[in-house]
Amino acid sequence: MGEHQNFTKKLIIKDDYVKKDGTSTLYIYVGIDGKFERINLKITWPVTHFDKKTGKLIARSRNDKDFNDYTLIIETEMAKVNEIFKSYRLAGKKLNLDQLLEDYHSFTSKNDFLRFWEAEVKERWKRKKIEANTRAGHIATLNKLKVFWKQEAPKRQIKAPAGSDQPPLPFMEVTPKLLENFRAFLRNHYENGVGTVEKSIKDVRTYVKRALADGNVFDDPFKVVKVSHPQTNPDVLTEDQLVILLKMFNDNKTPESWVVVLRHFLFSCFTGLRISDAKTVGHEHIKGDWLVIMPFKSRKFQKIIRIPIHPMARPLISTSLGKLFQTYSDQYTNRLLAKIGEAAGVDFKMTTHTARHTFGTLFIELGGDVVTLKDYMGHSKLETTMKYVHISERRKKERINVFDKIFKTAREDKGGQGAA
Repeated sequence: MGEHQNFTKKLIIKDDYVKKDGTSTLYIYVGIDGKFERINLKITWPVTHFDKKTGKLIARSRNDKDFNDYTLIIETEMAKVNEIFKSYRLAGKKLNLDQLLEDYHSFTSKNDFLRFWEAEVKERWKRKKIEANTRAGHIATLNKLKVFWKQEAPKRQIKAPAGSDQPPLPFMEVTPKLLENFRAFLRNHYENGVGTVEKSIKDVRTYVKRALADGNVFDDPFKVVKVSHPQTNPDVLTEDQLVILLKMFNDNKTPESWVVVLRHFLFSCFTGLRISDAKTVGHEHIKGDWLVIMPFKSRKFQKIIRIPIHPMARPLISTSLGKLFQTYSDQYTNRLLAKIGEAAGVDFKMTTHTARHTFGTLFIELGGDVVTLKDYMGHSKLETTMKYVHISERRKKERINVFDKIFKTAREDKGGQGAA
């Protein structure tokens, strides 16, 4: 704990100026270590019905509705001051009057996890501590949490402040039970898969940890709640589907925007290049028959990877200087890929990730070894690369099922002959 501080507060009325209706403005008179300041409550009360000694209102009549309402307002504002001082004391931080006033006037955002998250995302983005995709993902999760909390807040009698339809989420309300309910909400309301759900919970954890590090005092729900890392089976193109996409790319009837997307998408199918790298890779990264890059995602580790350029990939490069590809935003690219996949008869929703997963799986299926693939894909752990081995094995099992169809057809034919 920090050093002891003397803290006082009292309700006062500024009766040196009395309005024509006989009322004067009410203030909270706060003191810290012998220094004092007034906080204007922006409400007035009759001077004749105020007890200066106790700092309390006096009802004007037996059923004085304003007395009850104003007393509640005053108690709420006094509680804010108490909460601010308590949070600094428990965090071992020293509080001064300027900081008290600043925290008081921004109390809703100070005690609101949603506001904290929103401000923190903006700050991290402004200081270039997070990338565009990370920012977009964190904002998407925040918006889902806002929708969820709008449903939950009334159960706790928490209302949105004036001029807003979004109730604040006090830090103290971010509990293990709330997060488990949020998990269920993501599954049921948004129909998110397990991977997306756990990614959202991981995002919440990021900002809970940052809020605690910032000195906000509340119990860390992630002492109880654990973020799981479910093994997912990403969608992967077959060789036949890849051939169809190549034909579509070479067809002069294909829309130009589709060709732009297919150019770098197919290149990634043959090299395993991430979309973030496809956007930046240039001719300076081509060294003979190799692509030599420092992947954007792992650039903080300064790791350089070398990827062989397959003969099928070279014709996809249409530029001679600068960047290899023209690219669109990730969102627009994924929208186009979904349409392209549908037109090609692909039985799942194609995204930018599909190309990299296709490269990894086909590399294994066509006889490549997992250690070499690990190097090409820039993975730090072999277990990350092993998922492509598992996908390959699963696809082999699915292919063997073709004999079931042959056997079924043979039995049907035999049965038909017997009946004849």
